[in-house]
Amino acid sequence: MTRKGRIGAIFFCSASSVLMLFLCFLWLSMPRTFGDEAFLIKWTSLVKKTVLGLDEKPAPEDFLYIDVSRSKRLVEEIDPLFEFYTGFNHTAITDREQIADLLGAIATYGDSIPLVIMDVNFRDTSVHDSFLRAALDSFPFPIALASTLSAEKDTIAPVFNKPSGVAMYMSVDNTFMKYPLYYEKQYPSLPLVGYQLSQKLPTNSSGWWVRLNDKLSLSNPIIDFKIRPFDLSGTGRYHIHEMGSLLFQFTFWEESDIELLFSGKTIIIGDFYNDTHDTVFGQMPGPVIVHNAYLSLVENETLVQTEWIVFLILLFFWLSWRIYNEERLGSRSWLWQRSQTALGKLVADSIDDTFFLILGTIISYLFFNIHINILVLLIYLKIMAYLLRKFWFRGGKAKSAST
Repeated sequence: MTRKGRIGAIFFCSASSVLMLFLCFLWLSMPRTFGDEAFLIKWTSLVKKTVLGLDEKPAPEDFLYIDVSRSKRLVEEIDPLFEFYTGFNHTAITDREQIADLLGAIATYGDSIPLVIMDVNFRDTSVHDSFLRAALDSFPFPIALASTLSAEKDTIAPVFNKPSGVAMYMSVDNTFMKYPLYYEKQYPSLPLVGYQLSQKLPTNSSGWWVRLNDKLSLSNPIIDFKIRPFDLSGTGRYHIHEMGSLLFQFTFWEESDIELLFSGKTIIIGDFYNDTHDTVFGQMPGPVIVHNAYLSLVENETLVQTEWIVFLILLFFWLSWRIYNEERLGSRSWLWQRSQTALGKLVADSIDDTFFLILGTIISYLFFNIHINILVLLIYLKIMAYLLRKFWFRGGKAKSAST
């Protein structure tokens, strides 16, 4: 390759790597993943955590799960036909008095509690709301409540005036993978609000990107589940406490035992048995998903690292250089030469690129905890190879020799 040819190759590969980086970031900014990538995401996660043993988990004494699924109270609701209260229609909501008593116990006996996340639906009003409102107004620790989005994409805040974040789950083929930090680019999620309260750090949404403490963060990160369903089983290391059972036990527990239960812990309150969602690791309670997303933020796993950007640029530059030389020299793999059909040659031509892209995303996940796209980048490489063959080297041997 002549000096002019090397300059042209470096220019092409540099521009190509920047474009691939843009496509990678564009995919990561989307709220959903492609369905065909779920398999790769699932198995790279399983290999990392089970085969390699790279599965750092939070200490059980750092947090507390409290379930409200059995603490319900019937309240009257509007008749759907007559659109007013008739006295014959009722719905079950989480018992406000029990939550108020629980918060009162936490406020009385707890100490140095960094955060309470309450993943409970408070859209419906109750005659007992005043008890909970009083408990929330006097609560001394940071607390984040759940809100939802209406069909019109407006946020539906809880009936209590406390910091709240959207608790929703977006999935592909009924498999949850990503937890957006912002919905509709303006409504913060519950994990993000909790992170902001516990860390006392500002957060700013900027289109595709979010800034956490003036550092760039992925806006729609794939959650790396540190706590998974088997951790919550009967033999698991984490225990889910029933709110009603706890309140009963508090009537005869020693005060020192209650203090030991609450103090220094992040407390997650929610429905752990009815509010469940499909993930790559199986059915998982919504409050545990929220907690995993919160842990990703606390561990700075959503931040864009300079080392990760350098790795991606080098990877994309090398992949671009590879296809450039293939088209320049007209070289092809043994499998491509053995293929007899155009489709067979296309598949054979894609195997090497797919392998290196898979290897790249595995390295990215192992070292930086971030999955990168396979399908979009593979399509891009095939398009670039076609354009190189059609236009850049269309002069055949004469053009190839000059480069």
